[in-house]
Amino acid sequence: MEIPELISLTTFATVAAFTPGPNNLLLAASSANFGWRKTLPHMVGVIAGFTLLVTIAALGLGWLLTALPGLQLTLRILGLAFILFIAYSLAASHSLDRKTLTRPMRFIEAVLFQWINPKGVVVIISAISAYTDTSTVILSEVLILVTLFFWVTLGSVLLWAFSGALIASKLDTERKLMIFNRSAALLLLISVAPVLLDLL
Repeated sequence: MEIPELISLTTFATVAAFTPGPNNLLLAASSANFGWRKTLPHMVGVIAGFTLLVTIAALGLGWLLTALPGLQLTLRILGLAFILFIAYSLAASHSLDRKTLTRPMRFIEAVLFQWINPKGVVVIISAISAYTDTSTVILSEVLILVTLFFWVTLGSVLLWAFSGALIASKLDTERKLMIFNRSAALLLLISVAPVLLDLL
């Protein structure tokens, strides 16, 4: 991979990782509702799951998703259904009593969510299509993709989870928590609106 391509890929990966999307919004909401420590399994699950997905996709799954539109469509529909459920649960949650709140996402759930995360799947397919030779697997390209996406995902996860933890100190009334959770739920729906419109 040439230097100009590497710079372009780095820019693409950074923008894709740090802009609002299902992973980032869910991490911020989890930290705000449950705290930084209880969100750690979710954080590690996102990093591990997305890195694993990038690795498998770079080794050939990206081509499979492109060649089988039905599989990609199924993943999108499952992802949208799950995100709608999460958005509803988030909007309905506004109690300051942590005992009444639903639990944060577990590690394995966060790993599996990467497979149905519409934004994540689109980002990976786009990166592989634009920046790798899809006719063959080049290990140096795979290594660059995996390493780059690991670091930008790590940075994004830490930033959004830490932001949620900072916001938590301001959510000292049920009204404030309700406004935050409903706003996060709305942003979550907006983040997948392009995918939903593409299905219609």
